[in-house]
Amino acid sequence: MSEKPISKGKRSVVITGASRGIGRALAHLHAAHGFDVLAVARNFKDFPHHPNITCLPLDLTWSDAIPKIIGCLNATARPFERLINNAGIQVELDLTRDVGDETPALIDREIALNLTLPIHLSHAMVPLMARPGGTIVNVTSLTSRQPKSSAPVYSATKAGLASFTSALRHQLAPLGIRVVEAVPPLVDTDMTLGRGSGKLSAEAMAQAIYDGIAAQRRIIAPGLSRPVLLLNRLLPELVAKILAKS
Repeated sequence: MSEKPISKGKRSVVITGASRGIGRALAHLHAAHGFDVLAVARNFKDFPHHPNITCLPLDLTWSDAIPKIIGCLNATARPFERLINNAGIQVELDLTRDVGDETPALIDREIALNLTLPIHLSHAMVPLMARPGGTIVNVTSLTSRQPKSSAPVYSATKAGLASFTSALRHQLAPLGIRVVEAVPPLVDTDMTLGRGSGKLSAEAMAQAIYDGIAAQRRIIAPGLSRPVLLLNRLLPELVAKILAKS
């Protein structure tokens, strides 16, 4: 595992939530394609070494997280090509019953990681991104369209992130920086253990994001995500019922 500033002269990407699941697959996919990768996550235990990957262990909800990320980027003295805001958590929460002392902290952490962080990190990264040619990818969820009743805060943060993505896309278009929304279906990660079947692998989702960026798509929706998004336009009440019980 490397913790030195990443080398100069290559295409480069910053990936949050990069120690496991989709983020881990994205880090190794980009590294295999010759990118210098700044992988950011809280814990990199058992993370496979790759010479193109610099691991930055950080709790992304801490106030000093973004300055530390920007410090690593400034050390390279060159523009970055991609930012992938992938980090996120989902808390099963019943606001009619979960009223313990720890509940406000859980809510604050979920909002901070899922919504506040990508907004602040995107803002901080814009001056450092290649223009034209830079890309920001925000990983949302199908719950950004219709909420999951057992995860109301998660659903709200993903809806907010989808809206932020659309607005930011218009703001950054004149700079030649593209803003992309990735909408995963049910993906086989730690977050979805014990839920559903027919899950997309993390590697397949990472490949879809990589290919979607290359194809200059505004929305990347592989697997079941694409038909669900289409059905939501036609029959939103049906999709709402399905996702509420997911």
